[in-house]
Amino acid sequence: NIWKFLSHWVPAYLADGISMFTPSQPGKKKYSMIRAYDKVHKASLTFTFFTKREWTWTAGNCDMLLTKLSDADKRTYNFNVNDICWEEYYPNYFRGTKKYILKEDMSESKLEAARSYQIKLQRINQRSCELRICANRKIFVSEIARFVGIFWFKLLGIIMRLLRQIRLTIVS
Repeated sequence: NIWKFLSHWVPAYLADGISMFTPSQPGKKKYSMIRAYDKVHKASLTFTFFTKREWTWTAGNCDMLLTKLSDADKRTYNFNVNDICWEEYYPNYFRGTKKYILKEDMSESKLEAARSYQIKLQRINQRSCELRICANRKIFVSEIARFVGIFWFKLLGIIMRLLRQIRLTIVS
């Protein structure tokens, strides 16, 4: 509880306090970190019962019932888990969670704004990765060049010492 207060609520109050003194764009509502953390904590309290326990599910009764159904009933009451299209299920599940549990506005304009913002963040992430790769490449290439230079310098030094030794043994 103390950790939650120090890591969540104190920064939220500080951010909201700072935002009170900064100008905002006309017509644009200021974002409240306190309200955001309140939503996060309400959601975590809602799911605590399910996330803090270990659940074991068996499908024995469903399998038994599925085998006893006639073909017409199987088409009418399709509850076979293998027939679920999971690619469609999860996006709908998350949309329903946001709309009915977190009580978020899921209008098409909000979804489109969120999609465009997500694309913007993905592009920023991609550009920052490219910059890091370029910087790492430049550092790597310069380090390799330095290493190769040192390697050749050392190798030439060894060759020169070897030649001096050979010359000294021939002269003696």
